[in-house]
Amino acid sequence: MQVRLLASGLFAAGLLTFAPAVQARELTLNVTFSASGSLTVTLPDGTPVGTASGSPTVIPAGYYAVVLSGPGGCAYLPLFDLRGPGVSILSDMVGGEVDTYVYDEYFMPSSTYTWRNDRNPGVAYSFVTSNAIGGTAPAPATHGITGKSTTVSSQDLVGSASAPFRGTLTGVVSAGGRLTIAYKGKSADRLKAGRYTINITDRSSSSGFLLAKSKRIREITGSTFVGKRSTPVTLTAGRWLAMPAAGKTPYTIVVS
Repeated sequence: MQVRLLASGLFAAGLLTFAPAVQARELTLNVTFSASGSLTVTLPDGTPVGTASGSPTVIPAGYYAVVLSGPGGCAYLPLFDLRGPGVSILSDMVGGEVDTYVYDEYFMPSSTYTWRNDRNPGVAYSFVTSNAIGGTAPAPATHGITGKSTTVSSQDLVGSASAPFRGTLTGVVSAGGRLTIAYKGKSADRLKAGRYTINITDRSSSSGFLLAKSKRIREITGSTFVGKRSTPVTLTAGRWLAMPAAGKTPYTIVVS
């Protein structure tokens, strides 16, 4: 997504399962992609979120399910870019391969957030949060995502302040879609559990960088993204997979 998803490979590896619909949340942002290249961000009642000029939209601070919905079917979708304090989403619905993709995010009080459509990068839509905090924190287990290829995103991959910081991971996606990842100049096939900063250089316009463990999948860069991206991740003990695109062999990282 960001990261074309391994529909067949991940099912074979047991990483993807069909699950119930998104669990109830008090607060939801709906992001709707169209095959024509347009993007809309709304509250559940249809109120638009984000203004390109004038006074920004005001929404409650707190815990949100950011629900991305698209036509599926490997449509060529725009890249949705949402940024602000504690939130960084960059996604094209896994190259258009999924119908729905959900991020659990916490929007801080009295803060400004901005979203863009990469088809029109010069236009920024801004909204602000109020002092009031609403919503409930997501459960530790991931919630279900529906679609032709089911994927799951979880804050477990974003970071935890309680885990020790281990350093920086360097990942590269070549123009041909080959993925490499290193730690302190060596192959990152075995790592200690903890927090890392992962720096990705993505030179491919058709592949991305996916990071997955069990049923949790996070898109670091998407299939249409080309450039550099840095983001925090927390790696817990177990077997992790880094993947460039559908049909590509995943890179295995054993974390202890």
